[in-house]
Amino acid sequence: EILGALEGDSASYVEYWTRQEWRHIEAHADVDENLAKRQDADGVTGEFRYPRNGHVLYLQVGTEVRGPTCLFPRCKTGGDLLQSPTNAGRNEQQVELVTVPAVPGRLLRFEGSMLHAVPRPTDLWLLPFTKGAPEFEPEEKWGRSVILFNTWPVEEDPPLDVPIGWPSEEAGTCQTEEADKREDFTMIPPRDKWEKVNITQTNEGGLGQRHAKIWLLGNGRRRGVVHRTVKLTPLESLRDALNESTEVRQTVLTRPL
Repeated sequence: EILGALEGDSASYVEYWTRQEWRHIEAHADVDENLAKRQDADGVTGEFRYPRNGHVLYLQVGTEVRGPTCLFPRCKTGGDLLQSPTNAGRNEQQVELVTVPAVPGRLLRFEGSMLHAVPRPTDLWLLPFTKGAPEFEPEEKWGRSVILFNTWPVEEDPPLDVPIGWPSEEAGTCQTEEADKREDFTMIPPRDKWEKVNITQTNEGGLGQRHAKIWLLGNGRRRGVVHRTVKLTPLESLRDALNESTEVRQTVLTRPL
């Protein structure tokens, strides 16, 4: 139902999974995970294989959750945060950041190779350190239920070793239960009822605190840098953008000289 209503994607394969909790997801781009592991084992250092598009469908969001999906356009790795890959005609010292708040019923689509993250606490990147364990219950306060799915190009193979087709009873999941879940998608409003959300520019104002520390996911090859964090200089508007409950915002961070 969802893919049928979306435009510009003729993918043959859809890779999907769910997440029920608001967890800290370090900055990364989705890749063919099993292929990447094989390449690492074989000593391959070339380009990763990326999906065509990534998607997040936000279902239930707790009252205490401020867990935006944070997107870094034109960046695939932490290394791209430090050095512009192909930003010809742009300010080479600036990194664009788009924050998309988790809103029930919202569907986010982004380029499959785009670096993205979900910070927890919301202002994690601005904190010198954190302490204590995060809360996950009760769900009505701390739940962040999402369906995540990637589409893979029609002319290519599916992601390596990812099961194809609906789960079977042999895999431990009842077909009738899965059918019931699929029926839920018929409740999605028709395409002409969808509303596009505009991005609010928040690039005004001076520089904020000394730096924002962006945490990165994966090994050195996946991160594109040696260290697990990258430090960038934020604008004062970053904290407000991260804590915004509904409005999609765009801000910039500055690369170190």
